[in-house]
Amino acid sequence: MKRVKNSLTQLDKLSSGVTAVLTLAILLPVLVLCGFGLYAIIQYGYTLHFAIALVASFLLFYIPLLLLRRKANVKVAAQAVNEDSLVQASADWSDAENAIWLRLNENIEAQLAEDDAWGSLKSHGLVIANATAQAFSRGDLQFSVTDGLKLLEEVSRRYRVTLKENVPFVESIKVSHLKFIFDHQDKIETGKQAADLVSKAYRVYQFINPIAAVTKEVRNKLLGDIAGNVGDNLQLNMKRAFLQEVAAVSIDLYSGRFSIEDQDIKKSTIAVEDEQSEPKPLEPLRIAVIGQISAGKSSLINTIKGALDAEVSALPSTNAVNVYSCAIGDIEVLNLVDLPGLDGGEKTNKTVLKHVTNADMVLWVLKANQSSRQLDRQFMLSLEDFYAHKDNLHRKKPLITGILNQVDKLKPLAEWSPPYDLTQTDSAKVDTINKAIEYNKKLLNFDRIIPTSFSAELQTWGQESLEQLIANNVDDSINVQRNRQRLESGNTTVSAQFKRAFNGGKSLFKNML
Repeated sequence: MKRVKNSLTQLDKLSSGVTAVLTLAILLPVLVLCGFGLYAIIQYGYTLHFAIALVASFLLFYIPLLLLRRKANVKVAAQAVNEDSLVQASADWSDAENAIWLRLNENIEAQLAEDDAWGSLKSHGLVIANATAQAFSRGDLQFSVTDGLKLLEEVSRRYRVTLKENVPFVESIKVSHLKFIFDHQDKIETGKQAADLVSKAYRVYQFINPIAAVTKEVRNKLLGDIAGNVGDNLQLNMKRAFLQEVAAVSIDLYSGRFSIEDQDIKKSTIAVEDEQSEPKPLEPLRIAVIGQISAGKSSLINTIKGALDAEVSALPSTNAVNVYSCAIGDIEVLNLVDLPGLDGGEKTNKTVLKHVTNADMVLWVLKANQSSRQLDRQFMLSLEDFYAHKDNLHRKKPLITGILNQVDKLKPLAEWSPPYDLTQTDSAKVDTINKAIEYNKKLLNFDRIIPTSFSAELQTWGQESLEQLIANNVDDSINVQRNRQRLESGNTTVSAQFKRAFNGGKSLFKNML
């Protein structure tokens, strides 16, 4: 083993030596050529020409770069709102809140492009807070005193973390240093101007030797420009991060997330209803199963659960809400909520809407050989109206997946030999299934549709894809559930309000005495 290590060490040294020799072999001719070139320039009196050519080439490179930088506008600057941004969007936000976040970032870039002074951040932050209020259809500063204090506290906490993660030696910067700079701005500016005059005089003196002067001028300009850009970009990023923290905290504030602390989060009301018959120590994931009458919801639940707990019949049978507990893969407990079939009735629509908007995931069962989707479209519009309402902008929408069931009944009816490869182009059955998927996806705007068949008489198909879908979206479903818990926990109970009034009245009475 020792010999092997010695051999490897010798190989490394040999490799390093070869690399050094090759580097020298490449650089030496270049250096020699540069030396002869400078000698020829001085010998034949081309010093001034060389200096002019050097300055001209520098200007040809630097001026276009300067013009391009000055033409940068708000739209280009807004690209900072991506994965490289110091402040990221929250995973707990809904789609509507993410859209508000993007608009606020455009507002931030516009304000910084107009005025990026540190002293202007206060007014910029107020503009961002008011813009957030308008996005949530609220008036300016319409939040409680305690929530306002929470906003200031949270912005400070988050910005502190951002500074510590992105500003080198920020712990060494004292408030006294900043105060000194602020109190002596005039003297510092005068000193900078005097130093600039001395620097310019020295640069004029250097032109006694034109070649050395021009070379040094180019070098200082490039290095100084790079260093200046680093400092300017760091400051701009810090200003942007501060306003982004204000925007993020304002979104959380107007959505009601700051009315409670993490330790105050309770189980949601809908979970309590599910657990009345069989209480669980943990709140399980809640998967709502919806669809028109006889679409195959019960068959789907039976297949997933592996037991005939849901009634299966050709006649409409599910006229109430039934909850079935089961396990899939690594998910120990989840609740499958069998909802009444969509019939266009106001009562049914209201019941289904309540449970879908309080679900962590939705399986929307569609009967493959039924082309009429009027009832499905009607309910989808109700669902979209619910999440578009100003009071529900902060609610996360559960993942909704279309389940194209009973595909065995599609043409050709005589052919049924699953599993099918949906990329197969020479199968008439696959062609019909794909057309049905595209039709329903376009009509109902589903992100994904899974073809299935859970017939008791024929071979089943699609169960593995369905279980994989559920397993792959557990994290997103947990975020939806967490969002629901926070929103419901934010509603202070009447008894708690009376307790506050009693304590306040008691203190007032003591002061009066």
